[in-house]
Amino acid sequence: MNAAENRGITFDELYRIRVLDPDRYSQTEQLKEECGAFTEKIQTLNSVVKTLVDAVDAQSEKINDEKLRAVGMRNKAAAEVEVRRRKKKETKMMMLEKQEELERLNIEHDSLMKVKAEQELVIAKLSNSGGN
Repeated sequence: MNAAENRGITFDELYRIRVLDPDRYSQTEQLKEECGAFTEKIQTLNSVVKTLVDAVDAQSEKINDEKLRAVGMRNKAAAEVEVRRRKKKETKMMMLEKQEELERLNIEHDSLMKVKAEQELVIAKLSNSGGN
């Protein structure tokens, strides 16, 4: 049996054959339990990290949506400035056109008033000449 003990083969309390001596076997079992606990902790850590990454991704998506909305609002504001400038120019042009039309109509009115006055004068002369 000495040769077997030198090779590391032993019997435990229940007379089962063991390759490791009881101290090494208990250390191996303890290491196995510690590895199991470590594995559970790693899985818990992975779960926490996944939750955190999901939360960060969701927040990132919200931030990107807000950025897009802000860019859209900025573009809309810039476009509004351009629209107002264009409308102001159109209004100014329309006002100039209306002023020109008013001036033309005033000139036409004055001309028609002169023609009317001349015609009334002619009528008055004809009335006075026809009555003499």
